[in-house]
Amino acid sequence: MKWVIFFALVIGAATAILFTVFSHWDMTIAGYFFSERRGFSIAAAGWAKHVRTAANWIPWLFAGPAFAAVILKLIFPAGRMFMPARAAVLLAATMALGPGLMVNGILKEHWGRPRPVHVDTFGGSHVFKPWYRSDGTCPTNCSFVSGEGALGFWLVAPASLVPGPAGAVAMVAAVSFGALAGGLRIAFGGHFFTDVVFSGVLVILLIAATRWLLFDRPRAPDDAGIEAAIGRAGTALRTGAASLWRRLRARPAVPPPG
Repeated sequence: MKWVIFFALVIGAATAILFTVFSHWDMTIAGYFFSERRGFSIAAAGWAKHVRTAANWIPWLFAGPAFAAVILKLIFPAGRMFMPARAAVLLAATMALGPGLMVNGILKEHWGRPRPVHVDTFGGSHVFKPWYRSDGTCPTNCSFVSGEGALGFWLVAPASLVPGPAGAVAMVAAVSFGALAGGLRIAFGGHFFTDVVFSGVLVILLIAATRWLLFDRPRAPDDAGIEAAIGRAGTALRTGAASLWRRLRARPAVPPPG
């Protein structure tokens, strides 16, 4: 995991510097996939649509069971989790906080950078903004950063749980998957190069920080401790819900106006 963090920081820093000085490079890269006659034609290709659909669903094959394990433990605190608790929390938390909250909930909603397909150079009506400008005219679901790129790079989370030499192979596969998912969005005219790079950097750093808290720091909790904490939270939720239900039932009925 350390070498992935190192490369993420180096690539992120290099991209930030180069694409601040040469901000037009984003437009140049997007232009490779655009033609005046057909626009961003790859977006209409059947194979590309299928690849995009697969790229959106594959991460959920890993995240879905993790969410289910945590939710079931909250609902049934006395039951045993069907997967290790730390792994479930790592996967569920990073998916919720990374592609969910940080990317789609905050950045894409408040960083008004127009997508390439909406920029006037490529037939749209908006003015291009470099990655560091948040004052674009995109109203919502904007270009910075790439949501699908973040989802693809999130596979670094399950890859970080693979032990031994196979872990390096899984990590390379995860980063390559993220690059493919994000690269396809560039070819579609949906995102700029910097949108994809920074989506990967942000998600990978979030995963690294969460993994450190759960696995790698001194006195990190074990699976039993995390599972017990989730169980206590579930018990508290059940107690609170039951108390609220009793209060609602104890309220006197309001007579109808007459």
